[in-house]
Amino acid sequence: MIKRLAATIPALVLSCVMLGSVVFTGISLSSKLMGRWRVVKVFGSELSSVFPPMTIDLDKSGRLTGRSRCGTFTGRWSTGNNEVRFQSLIPSSCTCGDLRLAEQKFLEAIGSARQTKIGKDGLMLMSGGKPVALLVPQRT
Repeated sequence: MIKRLAATIPALVLSCVMLGSVVFTGISLSSKLMGRWRVVKVFGSELSSVFPPMTIDLDKSGRLTGRSRCGTFTGRWSTGNNEVRFQSLIPSSCTCGDLRLAEQKFLEAIGSARQTKIGKDGLMLMSGGKPVALLVPQRT
């Protein structure tokens, strides 16, 4: 029995080490997304002439707080299975025409986002393999 135990313990330790290295996948998607992001572009919308600077803050509790020239908009965000979801998006109370349209288009874009692609240009939010919005990190 002692021989069996002596052979089993190193095998278990080796298995745990090997499985631990296989299971570990690095930094989670939610950790990569937390922080403040500046909205650079909303794809599929002709907003280049009226696009106001907007930022979104993604905190660890899953709360999204966004700011535009119109005011503050809110929502929830979550990740899972390498996907991102933005839900319960509530626009600001802005009634400023073009500025309201820009905020509305952005909220529609992120509401449809499911995938992310992080690269040198920033954070690309994607839906069905197509880009919907481009964000860049902003120092807080």
